[in-house]
Amino acid sequence: MVGIIDTLFGVGQKLFGLRMELSKARLARKSTVADFLDSIAESIEDVSVQLKANIYPHGKCHEILMHSRQIETAIGDLIGESSAHDLSAQLDEVHQIEKLYAELSADTEVGRQEKLIVLDQAAGQFRATAAYVRVSR
Repeated sequence: MVGIIDTLFGVGQKLFGLRMELSKARLARKSTVADFLDSIAESIEDVSVQLKANIYPHGKCHEILMHSRQIETAIGDLIGESSAHDLSAQLDEVHQIEKLYAELSADTEVGRQEKLIVLDQAAGQFRATAAYVRVSR
């Protein structure tokens, strides 16, 4: 079974792989697409900061759920409805990101740090895709 962090990383990686398609948005829309991707990254980064401080990430489940429900509308026409639906479903699967608190609490310190690094990398995938979309022509 794939974990929350690995799934988030996978979604970020898939979106980065679709950056060329996302960059085909009209200039006015590029900012909106990039802002959407940045907002997902911000949610993940907030979770990471809280988990690193051993704080339960209240409300982050709902944020991820809202992002999952917006993907098809936000970028479906750019990456294809099928791809957008798949990514939406994957984010929906992991929207209960607050479960990471218990998972990480039960892990060794080394395992915990390794998982948090991957969580930061997942956020980085979303940020990198957003940056690419913003500067693409």
